[in-house]
Amino acid sequence: LWVLMVAAPRSSLTARVMGPIAPVIALSLAHLAIVLLAASAPGGTEPVKIFADVFDPAQNQLDGMVRLFEVRDFVAEDWPHVLIWDLFVGRAIWLDSLERDVGFTWASLLLTNGIGPPGLLLYVTICLLSGRGVPS
Repeated sequence: LWVLMVAAPRSSLTARVMGPIAPVIALSLAHLAIVLLAASAPGGTEPVKIFADVFDPAQNQLDGMVRLFEVRDFVAEDWPHVLIWDLFVGRAIWLDSLERDVGFTWASLLLTNGIGPPGLLLYVTICLLSGRGVPS
């Protein structure tokens, strides 16, 4: 999906595949299945207790996150979560770039795919520097 948006942003294939939100929804449904399977496994609700500590001001939030990533099923759930969210943002960048004719989008998409939010910030910067304004 990323390859289409980066390598062939204006192709009809990319438009057919990435134009509709269906791929993101399909991946989100797969993610939901992973969450339900992980939660129904023995000890599957353990991350919920740890997650509560992450938002407890009396606890060290970073320690709570480290503990969460020590739970295998949490990692199995969180990794697709991050990938799908990045794809959602990447799709929004791609659609906006087509609508407003913003160039040099491939760099923003690659950065979004790699590390998420900095890719969006790069895209906003490109929009501003090219006189297109902030995406809505």
